[in-house]
Amino acid sequence: MILYLLLALPQVTLTPQQTELVNALIQVESNGNDEAVGDNGNAIGCLQIWKIYHTDAIERSGIGGSYKDCYNRDYAIKVFDAYMRRYAREAWTDPKQFDAEKVARIHNGGPKGYRKQATLKYWKKVLTALGRSAIL
Repeated sequence: MILYLLLALPQVTLTPQQTELVNALIQVESNGNDEAVGDNGNAIGCLQIWKIYHTDAIERSGIGGSYKDCYNRDYAIKVFDAYMRRYAREAWTDPKQFDAEKVARIHNGGPKGYRKQATLKYWKKVLTALGRSAIL
């Protein structure tokens, strides 16, 4: 039944910039492992999504599903997309205002993560995964 629900949901269509960033985040978070469990069991899937992150993402998005669905890469990306549409709308959805650093740091540190010193080290890892030292 869960598989049917996942397939019934509209697919997230990402721009090339978004795709490049999501791929880098997946590399940093899980080295591409969809079954990854981290942060002492608190984060799951390729994007290492926490339960509260999932709750925030699905609360207003209508994507549904359960937290454990985050082991599915397509679903995890939908959760990530919904979270960014909620907390980083312009930086994520507007090509003219696209801000990979802000998006990555929010993913790592929560809605105000882009302001936290603690997320700078994470951003540097993402830059390395992107293979460059400048913002997209």
